Amino acid sequence: MHAQDWPVWHRFRRNLSISLLGSGLSLALKLVQTALLTRVLRLDDFGRVLIVLNLFVFLEAFVGLRVSDVMFRFFQPLKAQRDARALQGLLLLCLGLSLAAGLLIGGGAFGLSPWLAERFYHSPEIAPLFKIYGCTVLVSAFREVYEPILRVYDRFPSIVVPQVAGALTTLTLLAAYFAVADGYDLRAVVAAFTVGALVQTVPPLMLALRLVKPFLSGIKVKAAARSLNRYRPELLRCLFHSNLSGYLKFAINPGDVFLLGLFSTPAQVALYGLARQLTAPLALLQTNAQTAVAPEVVSLIATGKFAQLRRLVSRYVVSASVLSGLAVAGGLLLGRVFISWLARPEYLAAAPVFYALLVVAALMLVGVVFRPLSVGLDLLRWYNLGLLFSAAVVFVFVAAGKLDAMGMAYAQLAGALILRFLCNVPVWVRLNALIVNPQGRTEATAGGAWPEK
Repeated sequence: MHAQDWPVWHRFRRNLSISLLGSGLSLALKLVQTALLTRVLRLDDFGRVLIVLNLFVFLEAFVGLRVSDVMFRFFQPLKAQRDARALQGLLLLCLGLSLAAGLLIGGGAFGLSPWLAERFYHSPEIAPLFKIYGCTVLVSAFREVYEPILRVYDRFPSIVVPQVAGALTTLTLLAAYFAVADGYDLRAVVAAFTVGALVQTVPPLMLALRLVKPFLSGIKVKAAARSLNRYRPELLRCLFHSNLSGYLKFAINPGDVFLLGLFSTPAQVALYGLARQLTAPLALLQTNAQTAVAPEVVSLIATGKFAQLRRLVSRYVVSASVLSGLAVAGGLLLGRVFISWLARPEYLAAAPVFYALLVVAALMLVGVVFRPLSVGLDLLRWYNLGLLFSAAVVFVFVAAGKLDAMGMAYAQLAGALILRFLCNVPVWVRLNALIVNPQGRTEATAGGAWPEK
């Protein structure tokens, strides 16, 4: 490894470890929360709590404008160029879009909660619960802004620690409430989740705003807008493809179980659900790897260090390939044994589904570095092409009336093969082309300018 690569690789491994530790602790606390709730709440009441929590996840996914890719794509290059006005315009734009989304979702929750509760869920009693948890939306809507900022500034613990603290706060409040109360009130239960969500989001938002305070001082909206205007085509393109990615992913995650529930049998949903749960460790590693590698990728792009970036991508792909290969080999050898130990014999039919999803998870882990690379090089359209192919295969199975657990697994496998191989070729070619600029200068002499396309 080159000497200049050590700091980048060290930060990646450190941040990956921090993210994995935080995710593991948060998952453990949420499992304890679930165990506590299922022991105390009646089945219908537990379902109502899940409806409230998941409704806002759904609304944020559909109404939010996914500005995190825009932040990653433009914040570092504009900061490297010291274009303070354009950077101010970027921050004002992303903060404004997040605020608008938060007001829309929060206002809708307050104004339409009686109608939603009665018409959609046939439970008028959950309307107050929507209003209580809706208080979190105005802050959580800014997650798309503050998380990229903290990652760019290498403040990963500032994201992870509040997440763990928020889950612990909710668990503590629930345990204390159930210990002293005679019976329970769902408003108090949802209020505990509301406080925990605010603990997760308010501190990192405040820290991020403090870090970018120099860029927000002396705000001149018109001047900032004019400075940002010359990046408008790339900005709009990035925003469009980021949102398109989010919508296309719904066909395979989290829409996979939803579609199986609509067009297949409960038994197929059970087989698919079990197989997906068994691949959860690789999926968790994939999410945290992307979280840790994204700031390093965009930083190297912003400073024009493309040869160093290629070394980082190559080293990551090799390391992830070895790890994924071991995981696939272990799954193929022990999958049926583990399923037979974990569940009843009829669940052994989930083994082929598990094998296919295991290969999908391995391919996604290997190619995870290409997602931020596509964002940074303005080639996200190739990533969306792979997602579109996966969604198309799913709907072909639906149209043919043959969507089952194995069909959904095949659709995801086909999409992963296309996405992780064919669609990454143009990204790799562009990266290699940028290592030497048109004048023949290498990155050592080209300086840190943002590359022209």
